[in-house]
Amino acid sequence: MYSRHGAVRCAHRLLDEMPDRDPVSWNMAISAWFRAGNCRAAQQLFDRMPWPNDVTWSAMIAGYSQSGRARDSLLMFRKMRREAACTLTSCNVVAGVLSACTQSGELSFGAQVHGFAVKISRYTEADAFVGGALVDMYGRCGCIGLARLAFDCMAERTVVAWSSLIANYVRKGDVLVAIDVLREMIQGGTEPNNVTLTTLISACSHIPFLSYGRELHAAVVRRSSRKPDVFVSTALIGMYSKWGYLSCAQNVFHMVGSYLGFWPTAIWNALITGYVANGSLDGALNTFQYMCRSSNAGSQLNSVTMAIVLPICSRLVLILHGEELHCYAIKHGLEKEIVVGNGLLHFYSKCGNIALARKQFDMMTEKNTISWTTLIDGYGMQGDGRSAIKVFENMVRDATVKPDNITFVALVSACSHSGLVEEGLRYFEVMTREYGIIPTEENYGCLVDLLARSGNIDEAKKFIKKLPVEPTENIWGALLGACRIHQNLDVAELAMQHLRHLEQRGSGFQALLSNLYAEMDRRDGSVKMQQEMVEIGVPKRKGYSWLESKKDSAAIC
Repeated sequence: MYSRHGAVRCAHRLLDEMPDRDPVSWNMAISAWFRAGNCRAAQQLFDRMPWPNDVTWSAMIAGYSQSGRARDSLLMFRKMRREAACTLTSCNVVAGVLSACTQSGELSFGAQVHGFAVKISRYTEADAFVGGALVDMYGRCGCIGLARLAFDCMAERTVVAWSSLIANYVRKGDVLVAIDVLREMIQGGTEPNNVTLTTLISACSHIPFLSYGRELHAAVVRRSSRKPDVFVSTALIGMYSKWGYLSCAQNVFHMVGSYLGFWPTAIWNALITGYVANGSLDGALNTFQYMCRSSNAGSQLNSVTMAIVLPICSRLVLILHGEELHCYAIKHGLEKEIVVGNGLLHFYSKCGNIALARKQFDMMTEKNTISWTTLIDGYGMQGDGRSAIKVFENMVRDATVKPDNITFVALVSACSHSGLVEEGLRYFEVMTREYGIIPTEENYGCLVDLLARSGNIDEAKKFIKKLPVEPTENIWGALLGACRIHQNLDVAELAMQHLRHLEQRGSGFQALLSNLYAEMDRRDGSVKMQQEMVEIGVPKRKGYSWLESKKDSAAIC
């Protein structure tokens, strides 16, 4: 009774007071400690048990596996096999060990357990838990063929086994095969559950065939006798948004509201994300504001909402909205979550208020690599490279975080915008020498910008020629941008030739070269670039000024 209701210490005390302790009492107490998250107490209790039986071993193996300690689970199984008194291995033990092999990626040991199970019993065929565990293990370890073989050998194929096989095909990238398996599942008389449908609908966002996604939507509609599932509906909104069908996403949104009488927070978050993904920031902001006006309990802002909306406020420079979100986060305790803290830090940095960004950073109780990188980038945008370097030096003294390639992109870029050429070159070398980070195209682009922006355009050209990778549009674009600063027309035309070769025709680099021609009184070149922009359909970017009041904000062209 005490174990089932979570009173673990009371159960342990009662066990100690019992004159005769039967195996059932021991096993219940061990399982209770695992459920309470105290693996050490469960192990100590196990060590005191005079004669552990098959159920005890199963509880230990499964307990360690469910607690995320797969290695200890496998060690416990090995210890069990060494025990002379242990002559029988149950299906629960086999399923628990296979689950631990899945967590730890121990494919070889899992295959041995598979062979052992085949040798001692028909668990792999007759027991649904063992068969499902085998399918999951082989699939997650990358052996999808063996996963299918294990699935075909099962006498009874449960919805969990079907879902596992489908999920593993999706994980491998074989979405069309996964859909075929779903058809096979339905034809065999097994109804897919919400987990199966959510997995496949989410996967359909990444294939160019709209018909498959609509087929899955039809399967959901056919289950209309049931109320809409939040996870399935969220996946549908995400799928239609990914394809650019915002009207279909809105239909799913309204359908959920009509059935449930309110919209859960996850549904709001999915629709706002869809607007952002399609470049409709105004639509995202209007949806968010409508969400805030909604008075039902199912639409409370959470950390995910904050992480979605704060970047919108920074992109539209909606300072009042961002500050209101900050107040909401403090009031509801959301600012303690690292994703919200990083969002606020990014918001203040992008809006140019580096003092508040620094204050937000200092107030964060937990910081990760993103936190440090965001602050470094914030100082870089303000042209304060020295402060960015100080933040980096403090970061590397913190043993809990390590810089990544994005950190060095922000750091070298900060040096570039502050004229700290030697420091930028030194940190680029440090990145590989001390941290073993392989530079990406963004890192190479930052170094080209560092050299060219400081006037060392010839050095930048030589660096590009020596690159171990093919220069991308970021690298040539950085060189072109610096050529405009120093009015180096010859190298600018060279960079433009490479950008044309890379088919970066609609990216706006023509406008950059056109402005350079105009600044150097080369009207013919400027007109030619403008004509090229018209021919290939490069949209003319408008400048905006933002006016923000307490009630609203407006853009003036």
